Amino acid sequence: MMRVQPVNPNTQWANEHTLYLAASGGGKSQVCNQNKAIPANARVILWDPTDDHKGHHFKDKAKFVRALIKGIASGKGFRIAFNGVATVENFEWWCEVVWGCLDGNVRTYAIAEELSQVCVSAGKATPNAAVLLNQGRKYGLVFHGTSQKPQEISKTYYDQCEFKYVGRQKGLAMRKKMALEIGVTPEQVGALQPLQFYFDDGTADDPELITVKYKKVTGIKQVA
Repeated sequence: MMRVQPVNPNTQWANEHTLYLAASGGGKSQVCNQNKAIPANARVILWDPTDDHKGHHFKDKAKFVRALIKGIASGKGFRIAFNGVATVENFEWWCEVVWGCLDGNVRTYAIAEELSQVCVSAGKATPNAAVLLNQGRKYGLVFHGTSQKPQEISKTYYDQCEFKYVGRQKGLAMRKKMALEIGVTPEQVGALQPLQFYFDDGTADDPELITVKYKKVTGIKQVA
């Protein structure tokens, strides 16, 4: 049960939840970092145990929450990350914190790195994660999640994420799975190079092939 509830429900928000799926080294964090759909001045809350994204990073839960309260009170954009141990329990806590920060009058972007580490099965997502994905849209949530092991993440993420970036995959089985997910052939997925992705917006017959350039991530601030 979520202890803190979001405010100002607004069913007019479009579903812009996004998945980034690629094997290790494929560039999923790079394409997420460079996605212009996340405004530079946005409210961004991150689950980033591997420090792949810019922002103020906190391992201490209390300090993380205090930073969020301060950021929300400022009325300005922020990028605040929790980079503690990647456990299911910690992720459930993070999802509850994000849920309590939502306000249907303003967009809040949640970025979660490596979902396979915090999924207990390929079935329904864990309780707090399921609430966040299933109900967050009407409170202004835009969720962005990455995984290098698409076969290990919960179906809730596939069902609720309208947009998908599919990069290079290991093995024919995963190429077939990703090809079926976005409507291309396994051969097309197999031909992808690092930093190449098919972008599926959920409506196009032919996903767009895009290539991003590697950019060093700066602005990672560790807070004691």
